[in-house]
Amino acid sequence: MAADIRIKICGLRRSEDISFVNEAGADYAGFVLTPSRRRVTREEASRLISALRPSVQSVGVFAKESPEEIAQTAAEIGLDGIQLHMDTDPLFWVNLTAALRRLGVKPFLWQRIPVPIDARTAADIEDRILSFPDLFLPDALILDTVKGGTDGGSGVLFPKKPAADFLAARNVPTERIVLAGGLSPFCVAEAIRGIRPGVVDVSSGVETNGSKDKEKIFAFVNAVRQLKEEK
Repeated sequence: MAADIRIKICGLRRSEDISFVNEAGADYAGFVLTPSRRRVTREEASRLISALRPSVQSVGVFAKESPEEIAQTAAEIGLDGIQLHMDTDPLFWVNLTAALRRLGVKPFLWQRIPVPIDARTAADIEDRILSFPDLFLPDALILDTVKGGTDGGSGVLFPKKPAADFLAARNVPTERIVLAGGLSPFCVAEAIRGIRPGVVDVSSGVETNGSKDKEKIFAFVNAVRQLKEEK
C-alpha cells in the first residue's frame, strides 16, 4: 500500500504557494536557498515558513553552500529539514553535524544521490558516489536525475532499473527514499509503483509558466493519496 508515502512540494516563492500547499495537505514545503530561478532569500523563506500549517514541515534546499552557511541558515529561519542537493564527502558531514550541534538545532538531513540520465546499471550510480559518506548517515536519500555537471533538478525521470538495483545492492529500504525528478500528476502513480518511496518530491511538474499551479498541486496530491487503497 502507499498509505505512508509523504509529499513534498518544492520551489515555493509566493504567499499563494503556501496557501496551495496548506490547502492541498502536503507534508513538506521546500525552499530553494541556493542559486536557482526559484531561489528565495532567508528573509523571504522565514516569512513563508511562518505561514505554513504546523503539520507541514519546512525543508531548505542547498547545493553550493558550506556546512557553516547551511547550519546558520537552518538555525536562523527554523528549518525542519535540510536537503543537500550536492555531492558531499565524510568531512563535509562531520563539519555540518558539528555546526548544527554548536547552534543547537537538529533538522533532519536528506542527501541527493545522483542518478546519471544515461545510467544502465547500478555500477553507473556507484561510480558517481565514490566520495560520498556512509549512505546511512542521512535520514533519507533523494534519487534525482543528473545531466552532465548538474546537481539535479533536471525535471527528467531517472532510469528506474539501475536505481532499483542500486538500492537493493546497498540494502537501502525504499521508505528511506525521496523520489524526485520529472514527477507530475500524470506520472507520479507509476513512479511510486516502481520504487515505493517514503516521499515524493515535485517542483516543475506542478507549475504553469514557471509558477506553482493550484490545480496541478491538488492533482498531484490526489494522485498519491488515491494509491492508499491500492494493494
